[in-house]
Amino acid sequence: MEKIEIMTIKKQIASEVTMPGSKSFTNRALVMAALSRGESRILGYSPSDDSEILIMALKKIGIKITKTKKQIIIQGNGGVFKEFNGKINLGMAGTAVRFFIALACLIPGKIILDGHARMRQRPMAELVNSLRTLGAEIKYLQKQGCVPIEITKPIKRGGVVAMSGGVSSQYFTALMLIAPVLEKGLEIKVIGQQVSKSYIDMTIAGLKDFGVKVKNENYKKYIVGPKERYKAIRYEVEGDASGASYFWAIAAVSKSKIKVKNINPASSQGDVKFVDLLQKMGCKVVKNKKEKWIEVEGTEQLKAIRANMESMPDTAQTLAVVAILAVGKTKITGLATLKDKETNRLLALQKELARINIKAKIGSDYIIIEGGKPMGAEIETYNDHRMAMAFAVAGAVIPGIKILNPSVVNKSFPEFWEKLKKL
Repeated sequence: MEKIEIMTIKKQIASEVTMPGSKSFTNRALVMAALSRGESRILGYSPSDDSEILIMALKKIGIKITKTKKQIIIQGNGGVFKEFNGKINLGMAGTAVRFFIALACLIPGKIILDGHARMRQRPMAELVNSLRTLGAEIKYLQKQGCVPIEITKPIKRGGVVAMSGGVSSQYFTALMLIAPVLEKGLEIKVIGQQVSKSYIDMTIAGLKDFGVKVKNENYKKYIVGPKERYKAIRYEVEGDASGASYFWAIAAVSKSKIKVKNINPASSQGDVKFVDLLQKMGCKVVKNKKEKWIEVEGTEQLKAIRANMESMPDTAQTLAVVAILAVGKTKITGLATLKDKETNRLLALQKELARINIKAKIGSDYIIIEGGKPMGAEIETYNDHRMAMAFAVAGAVIPGIKILNPSVVNKSFPEFWEKLKKL
């Protein structure tokens, strides 16, 4: 199997790195532009595999897309699709699958949506049930509640639906993305507590940029009125805060100073607050809103902390790796959604931390990491891009860390290894 050994930082460094566009914002913008009426231009987009898969799928259903190095030009159709009959495989792209389930319910014909073997285990039932409530006919072809699914009978009117808030914020995003082309708009009620609120904020911010207002009633109800419509725009994608977390973490563990550019400190991305946790651990943090950068300087000795990461679950693995070098036990909570990601991330973390001689205890929504004396090892990535990048942070200071299947980072951050090497 392909593997890469991480070069350790021999002495403190002062460096900087520029982030590519956010995958999350790029994927939202692709759908919003496709449903706008007229030409939109998306600049600074994410070069991730997930975004490429979504572009491929949009082209298949008749959306005209031209991509250059600097921008993606999309001719939106205002939500009016020609009949499509066929199969679309969205691989490992979780956001693309969920967004596309809702999008496919606007298209006349018979569409089969499928994904990678792991995607066939990830839950979709809450979203499917809501779309059925709105009039779509959706049939599971294998496992109940998961892809592959067959979608027939498009929805047009909209209305009122209710979903559990405790499984995935992506269900709510998927529905909000199609709401502006539904005749009656859409009202989405949240049953229980809404998880990953920052991703809801990102969706609402993106909709606002494309001319659509969403009424957010304290994360208990989201309303898109019947008169709301997308406007074709020129859209600049924010830098990726999730990707930035690995470089801030490297600064923290190596007692170095790293400035991450193309990051808006006031972003609605929850992961931008990862630096606040590093500050609690003893690091120095400087934020510049005007020039859009955040700099982290490591400390002589990191302190263990308690952190609820429900609003930034994609950086939980990063913090877990930083915690191996902290004094004491770090407890990270709010992680109920991690079991349904590319892998069961809590279990994967526990296994790989044990491999490098670090004790970790996991529960249904938490992990406790005891700082210690980690050693080098080969790290299994479980087809999970974030496992690869998080443990690369460990390799910056622990000799002998080798990452298996390193190309898995292409899912969200194809330039990661190149940028890491430049440090």
